[in-house]
Amino acid sequence: MKNIDKITFENNENYFDEVYPNIWIMHNHKWSLYCWEQYRKNHEIPSTLVHLDYHWDAINDYYENESTIRNMNLVTMKDVLIEETDIRKDSFIAPAIIRGYINRIDFHCFQANTDDGLDDELLNNYKPIQNIHNKIEDLILSVGNQEIILDLDLDIFNKSGKLGELWNQEDIENYIYKITPLIKQAKIITIAMSYGFAGNNEEIEYLTKLVIPIIINIKESL
Repeated sequence: MKNIDKITFENNENYFDEVYPNIWIMHNHKWSLYCWEQYRKNHEIPSTLVHLDYHWDAINDYYENESTIRNMNLVTMKDVLIEETDIRKDSFIAPAIIRGYINRIDFHCFQANTDDGLDDELLNNYKPIQNIHNKIEDLILSVGNQEIILDLDLDIFNKSGKLGELWNQEDIENYIYKITPLIKQAKIITIAMSYGFAGNNEEIEYLTKLVIPIIINIKESL
């Protein structure tokens, strides 16, 4: 598949690429924010984010100075992302809430060593709707048929979220086919390969080559 052939499989924290119209792949999840921002320059971006990930990625690194990210231009944002000072792989969702275009987040995550979802201060200040789902079926039902941003981390298919045991192939494929409604409703899809978390280099290449073609085939079937 030509879309897969263009993907870089040697870890590069600043790699991101559009592998199919409005489907973006990246090594570090932080670039999801930048991809959303690029999309909204020319399109009306959905206000609902669906986040499928082992980790919550819900840290707000701008809690002491939210005006900085609220008014940041994209040139500066790209520099901040490259430097990885205040927007990191676990803190890229909060800026989109602060910047005013995401007002609902539906989480399906497995991380258990931290508080679930967004912090109370961010929730109280910006009033986003937060839905935490233990079952992907419940998330799909809750989202309904609305347009969404779909954000997927391949480390969701790692049982420990960091260099542990992968799900078996059948379970991975079943999960992706199960989220077909979300894929079809997504105006933009961001997918993190998450080196150091989704698996070793060989496992990440395997996951990428397994998952991406299914997602693209679902999009092409529309």
